[in-house]
Amino acid sequence: MKKAIGLSILSACFIVGAVLPAHPGTARAKCIGKDKVNIRSGPSLRSGIISHAPLGYPIEIEKEKGDWIFFKDWENKTGWVYKNLVSDLETAVILVNANVRSAAGKRHKVIAKARRGDIYKMIAREGNWVRLGYFFGDEPFGWIRSDLVFGD
Repeated sequence: MKKAIGLSILSACFIVGAVLPAHPGTARAKCIGKDKVNIRSGPSLRSGIISHAPLGYPIEIEKEKGDWIFFKDWENKTGWVYKNLVSDLETAVILVNANVRSAAGKRHKVIAKARRGDIYKMIAREGNWVRLGYFFGDEPFGWIRSDLVFGD
């Protein structure tokens, strides 16, 4: 059975750092492109490792400095990651336990439950809904309201 990347993996990834205010229109959504990526306190290999992030972990880029990216995650925690370890693949993390539907809209059948902290690929958008897919492979998972995910 294909699965999302679960909360158990994410629980080890909480990023410690100062929270900077987001500037509307400046943050760009990306994701971590390798597994167990070091998250650092500053833009240097000499900076301390404050956490590790799993493959697919969605981030919002706040700024860049040389080969480094400063980002915030789904819980507004921040850190630095080496630019080559970031992917353009669009992913989303589920913010709360939520219903997944067969199509975009509340009137459509609930086909599954998504758990807080699960990571999925984003496949499509329709209004205030996003279509999610399993992270590994091309199989679609279903539709969820965009306000219930981080990364959209």
